[in-house]
Amino acid sequence: MDKLTDKPYWEETYSHRKRAESLRIDGFKNFMNSVILAKLLETGVEGKKVLEIGAGDSIWLPYLAKKFPSSRFVGVDYTESGCALLSHRAKSEGADVEVVREDLFSEDSNLHDSFDIVCSFGVVEHFEDLGNVLSAKKRYLKHGGVMFTLIPNMAGVSGALTRRWNRTVYDKHNPHDLPSLLAGHEQAGLKVISGGYLGSLNFGVLTGCFADRRGLSWQMSRALIALSMSVWLFESKIVQLPASKTFSPYIYVISQKA
Repeated sequence: MDKLTDKPYWEETYSHRKRAESLRIDGFKNFMNSVILAKLLETGVEGKKVLEIGAGDSIWLPYLAKKFPSSRFVGVDYTESGCALLSHRAKSEGADVEVVREDLFSEDSNLHDSFDIVCSFGVVEHFEDLGNVLSAKKRYLKHGGVMFTLIPNMAGVSGALTRRWNRTVYDKHNPHDLPSLLAGHEQAGLKVISGGYLGSLNFGVLTGCFADRRGLSWQMSRALIALSMSVWLFESKIVQLPASKTFSPYIYVISQKA
């Protein structure tokens, strides 16, 4: 399986990453979190066994574990650093989350065929063969289980700006659009339930382009983030704006193992 990133890259990323705040959905600044959460909950989390793939330092699992105590939550990551961060976060937030260090492509896993829901937030776009990585992810699902896949929309404006401001970051992603993401799910033998662009705007995804937070490009990104927040304030108070290939920050697919 050809990867656009490797284990040393993620170990380094997790080791130097500034710890993200706990997931919040209140207030207009967290509007995009609430949009993602609403879509994720369409999978039906209550009373289910849920797995997150690529769960190093996940902000989603601890939140969900506290919100749905009748469900069981497991996070899988293939890095020691990512697993350690998730374990620490779950403990500090008082969330019951099982953490397992395992490669997604393990041929013989005790976790295969055992989950009602398998989700990932920005994982599958780091691989050349989308159908193959989704097939590996599918192995963790029970028959009839549901998969939630979320990726950044690198085919839109955010991707174009990432390519301009940090080509190294851009090249670690396959710039999928909705049709190619849907095609990958179909190639993996998954039944697509729904899919689409998600959110109207979020230039906050560009923050990762800047290791050195200064200069004109950095200042431009800050102005775009301020624009995003203004849009979120409008959406949280009045009406949610439509998603689009050009401006939406994310693409999602909900599918099922038939």
